[in-house]
Amino acid sequence: MAVKRNPYTIKLQVVYAIAHDVAPILAEEVDVLGEAFRSAARNFKCDIISTSSGERWFEAILAAEASFDIPKAMTSLKTVTSRAMNGARGSTAVFWTPGYMVSSIGDPVNPEEAALKLEHKGHKK
Repeated sequence: MAVKRNPYTIKLQVVYAIAHDVAPILAEEVDVLGEAFRSAARNFKCDIISTSSGERWFEAILAAEASFDIPKAMTSLKTVTSRAMNGARGSTAVFWTPGYMVSSIGDPVNPEEAALKLEHKGHKK
């Protein structure tokens, strides 16, 4: 499901690292991770704009509404992708490290334009 495009959609950069005792992410596993992320993201009404990875990390750029529940989504995304990787590898080990990094990215809005749009959503007398 696509995120409703409005000027208040936020872009988030999400980075996960794999656990220290887990084998590096192989090139052929990147698609497994990407598809698992996209599948889980649909439940949170966010779009995955792009993904990238290294041997020990995975990054996703998300577009979401401002009300997006980051902690709940991050936990779900980690769970779904960990299951996908363990299924592909035939493992039950913990795949990701306990934490994650999320940063808001993108261009700032024009404050005058934003204020005008907000004025029309305010309380009517």
